Amino acid sequence: MNLKKPALILTAIVCCGALLAACGSDDSANEGVAVSDPWTRITAPTATTGAVYMDLESADGDRLVSASVPSGVAGKVEVHETVTNGESMDSGEMGDAMEGDAMEGGMEGDAMMGMREMKDGLELPAGEEVSLEPGSYHVMLLELQAPIAEGDTIPVTLMFEKAGEVQVDAEARDAES
Repeated sequence: MNLKKPALILTAIVCCGALLAACGSDDSANEGVAVSDPWTRITAPTATTGAVYMDLESADGDRLVSASVPSGVAGKVEVHETVTNGESMDSGEMGDAMEGDAMEGGMEGDAMMGMREMKDGLELPAGEEVSLEPGSYHVMLLELQAPIAEGDTIPVTLMFEKAGEVQVDAEARDAES
């Protein structure tokens, strides 16, 4: 008796079943996060830090809890927000502060400006777009291993509380692009 034919048929049935199961409806698809326009700013040759920006949206709400890049890009990655005197500062306020002479050496008048790690992650309210952009939320690259040059692509893994891992490629460009 030739056992090759039944074994091949059984293998085909198992593979088709696995493919159909993978295509089936899954509630996690409703918890996905849409990521658009991921990019990173080019850096000076001696820079030890960089940042990645993008827009995030979750239909059901989620939280960005962490991010990572290959160790050949940066030694450490954190989710950050820009702050002034310990208070969050949105990109409009930061833009206003940077126009004119009010902003010098990290100061806005008597206010100190800086960044802090968001240890509890970044909340993504259901149906609202959250922008990671200069002067606001961003993925901070620390201990850069090499400068980021225009046109480079950095693979970034984003970890969400509900959606799990999402991989994106951030293209390096000038902030004005």
